[in-house]
Formats: sequence, C-alpha cells, structure tokens
Amino acid sequence: MARGTGSFDGVALRQQRLNAKLSAAQLAARLGTSKATILNYENGKRVPEAQRVAQLADALGLPSAGLLVPYRGHGPDGLLTDLRRLHGWTAEKAAAHIGVSRSTYRRIEREARLPSRGGGTIAVRLANAFGVPAITIAQALYDHPAAAQRRAAAARHIRSLFDRAHTVHTPAVVTSDEPDLLALAALTGQPAGLVCRLVNHELSIFRDMVKTRGKASMDIAYAQSDWSRVHRKQELQRLDEQMADAPSRTVDFLLHFLAEAMTFRQWRVMVHLARASMPPDRSDRNLIPAELDYSFDPDAWPGLLDRHFLGRPLIRLRPTGPNGGSNVFAVTPIGLQYYEVTRDAYAHLYPRLYAPSLGPRIARYSGRLARTYLSRPPD
Repeated sequence: MARGTGSFDGVALRQQRLNAKLSAAQLAARLGTSKATILNYENGKRVPEAQRVAQLADALGLPSAGLLVPYRGHGPDGLLTDLRRLHGWTAEKAAAHIGVSRSTYRRIEREARLPSRGGGTIAVRLANAFGVPAITIAQALYDHPAAAQRRAAAARHIRSLFDRAHTVHTPAVVTSDEPDLLALAALTGQPAGLVCRLVNHELSIFRDMVKTRGKASMDIAYAQSDWSRVHRKQELQRLDEQMADAPSRTVDFLLHFLAEAMTFRQWRVMVHLARASMPPDRSDRNLIPAELDYSFDPDAWPGLLDRHFLGRPLIRLRPTGPNGGSNVFAVTPIGLQYYEVTRDAYAHLYPRLYAPSLGPRIARYSGRLARTYLSRPPD
C-alpha cells in the first residue's frame, strides 16, 4: 500500500531509521527479519501488521504513532481507530488504558463523543495511551465524520436562534422548551437548561455586536471627514465578518467546551486556588478562608493534574489523626490562563459559584507565583 493511502508511513520509518543511525540490515537484525522486508516497508511495497509496527517503533525507541501518516481522511471510525490498531489493541484493551468501559470507548471511536463525566480528562488519557500530543487527539475528534455532521446540524439550529437577535424591541432570549434548543441539547448530550444558559450568553454577546453595528452605521452617515468615514467603514466591515462567523464560533464553543468541561467539584477547586493566588493587596473579599478546604478535595485532583492545571504541592500539611497528611496544589500558568478565559462560560455552567476575574496584572503575578512553587522540589 502506497504512502498516503493507509495508516503506516514508510517514509517516516526510513527517516527515523536514519535518525537512529541504523542501516536497513541492522534494523532487520533487531526484528529477526530481512533487509529486503525493511526496504519494502519503507518504499510502500508492503504494509506491516499492527504487531510489527509496534516492534519497529520499539526498536527505534518511538511510540507506534510515530510511524503513522499525519493526514486526514481515515476510515469511518477516523484516526483514533488507526492509532489503536497501530498499538495492536482491542477496543477493550484501549478502554482499560483510559479507564472507561468498552462500550464507552467504542462510542468515542464511532461518534467522536467524549463521556460527560470525564471532567475533560479523557482526551488527555487518550493522548497518553497512544503516545501522541493532546492536539492530535483534539484534531482527530474534530475531523471525525460524526463530529462534522453534528456541527452542521448544530449550526442550522444556532442560526435559527441567532436570527431573532436582529429583531428590534424584542428580547432575543431563548427558553429551554424551544425545538431548536432541545435539538442542540440532544446534539451536545447535555441538559436543555444548561445549554439554554450558554446559548443565551452567546446571544447577548451577539446582540451587543448588532447594537455596535447600528452605531457604526450612524457614525458613517454623520462622519465629518472622508478619513473618518473610511475608518468607520473598515470597522463596519470587520464587524460584519465577525457577525457572519458568530454562529459557527458558537457551535464550536458549545461542542468543544461542553465536551471537556470540568465537573463542579473540579471547577470549585480551580476557583479557590485561583483566588488564593491573588496578591495580598488584591485578595478577594468574598473569599472565606475556610472555603479553601475545598482545595483538599481528593476526587478533583486527578483530573486537574492530568490536564496540567495543577502543579507540585504548594503546601503539605501533616495533621495528627487517622487520615494522615494532605496536599494543597498550586495552579499552573496554563491553569490560570484556562481559568481566566473560561470563567464567564463556567459562570453560566455553575451559576452558584462566584469566580472573580484575576485581571491581566493579577494573572501575570499568579503565573510567576505558580512557576516559583513549581520550581521547588516536593517535600
């Protein structure tokens, strides 16, 4: 099978062999095969079985995915199936590696739909299991045919809901019993009430864009110079482009955010540790010190650590008692960035939990603080 028509990449094999400073004969000797066989793999005249791919990768000190063709357009189950087969795994074995049931894993492969109870860690576990960057898993899920169909269906419903934002003197608010909203909830696999809050938040942003466009049009009509008129027309053009893309961006946001959203307990830990990262002179007055006990939630730690949102222990307590000691983790710079970017979305996902803005200066300070503690070895 020629390169580009299957999963195995013969050119990558040759390049990795040369990088390892091995001849075809030397690599063949490590695998107990012939030099001709290795050259046939590299030239695309033969395609090795999954077990042989794993042996080749092991001989070269690589993950099996390092010998995979980095292209789109795989079979009906997409790139994830190719990655699993390259490792020679059954669906049951892959499921065991990421800690889900076989049926759940098969659903991921066939529908590109992550379980809602994963707390955003399933994609990270898949990347670790297959030995590829997390962005590869994200791209594989995005490019999956089933995901493309969901995006197309969701876009139709979103555009229908966004049309009402152009109607003057009428609120653009969506209710959870509307057909388009119910269809969106079914596509995302989330409760209608939750999706309704997020859609209304996106509609409010779009409504502000509509108002801004109206004002820009008035500025053009009453401009007092040619320069001002040209400048306002350029602003209006940019705004029109943003408004045209808004429904698609909303679809991507809903499907991506809801698929990887933290659980309430994880987000609660992030909020309290982010608050604790504030400098003393800018500490949040709404923070009750006792609430920091939430950062000791042992069920929330594994998922946050898997996503690299928490780092090494910031404090280690050794209370006397039957339960021994506890760790408090520091928020990493990437965790602080995620917190600040998604804070508004989580405010609608979990409205009862107040999440203050760190602000640009506070976020930078918190990033330095986290890096300081991350550089310290654990006790």
